[in-house]
Amino acid sequence: DIKKEDDDEAKDNEECDRKEDKIKKEMKKEGKDGKEAGVGSGSKQGGAAPPVKDSRETEIIRNLKSEHKKAVNDYRELKLLLDMYKGVGKEQRDKVQLMAAEKKARQEVEDLKTQVKKLQDSKREERKKLADEEAIRKIKQLEESVHQLHRQVAVQKQEEETLLNEMEVTGQAFEDMQEQNIRLIQQLREKDDANFKLMSERIKSNQIHQLANEERNVLQEQTNTLTTQVEAQNQVVRKLEEKERLLQNNLTTVEKELTLRQQALEMHKRKAIESAQSAADLKLHLEKYHAQMKEAQQVVAEKTMALEQEAFKYRRVQEEIASLRRKVERAKKFEMVDRADEVLMEEIRDYKDTLTCPSCK
Repeated sequence: DIKKEDDDEAKDNEECDRKEDKIKKEMKKEGKDGKEAGVGSGSKQGGAAPPVKDSRETEIIRNLKSEHKKAVNDYRELKLLLDMYKGVGKEQRDKVQLMAAEKKARQEVEDLKTQVKKLQDSKREERKKLADEEAIRKIKQLEESVHQLHRQVAVQKQEEETLLNEMEVTGQAFEDMQEQNIRLIQQLREKDDANFKLMSERIKSNQIHQLANEERNVLQEQTNTLTTQVEAQNQVVRKLEEKERLLQNNLTTVEKELTLRQQALEMHKRKAIESAQSAADLKLHLEKYHAQMKEAQQVVAEKTMALEQEAFKYRRVQEEIASLRRKVERAKKFEMVDRADEVLMEEIRDYKDTLTCPSCK
């Protein structure tokens, strides 16, 4: 519906523009005809042409501008009503739509009345100022348009009356619906209050029942824990009695063992005194042995150092002997072999063999 209204408004604006263009063209045409008629009448009446057409054109343009402003204002009001219409409910929307239609119809009636008045005024002025056949023809056309406008006004009045009747009917129906809705809302509130009371009572009873069940469960758990505690305490008492008997038996055995251990302790004390005396003697002997052992260790260290030096000297002598032997063998090879390159290559292989590790070999 809103889109249709927007399309209708756009169409109305286009029709208004077309009408304005048509009126301007007719005014230009009339201006040309008036000039020609003025020239003819001037030749007949001695060149006296009345300047009526220009004033008429300016007046019509002024009227069209005022109508355009009114149309813009009506468009803004209708747009505001449309925005209000979007934000209300369906019933209020129908009411707003009817009110907008009524306002629009009244505005159209007022516009038609003003147009009729303007046409009548212009007709009077033209009757006063123009007396030729063209003016009479124009007057007849204007009278026909006035009759058409009167008929349109009558139709608009009928439509307005029907719209008013429909608005009264819809307003009465809306009031009846409002009263019925108020009664239904009151009944719903009463039902909601009753349901709320029942729900609150039920919730309270459920809470009381739940608390009673929880208390019963707590008491049952407490009784169970108390029975288990009593049984555990009885078991503890029985175990303590058994421990008491065992401790009595152990006490007698311990007393016997204590007497035996006291006797053994006295005997061990005597043995300890004897062993302490023997330990003192052994300590003296041990100190002597330690002194002798230190002297022997010092002598052994000196001898080992001397042996290590001798072994080092022996290894150096062995290495010198081996190097001398290699030199002798080399000299023999040089004497036996004609070419010295083979000897050198053999020595290089020997050196490589000595440089390579056994795992690589």
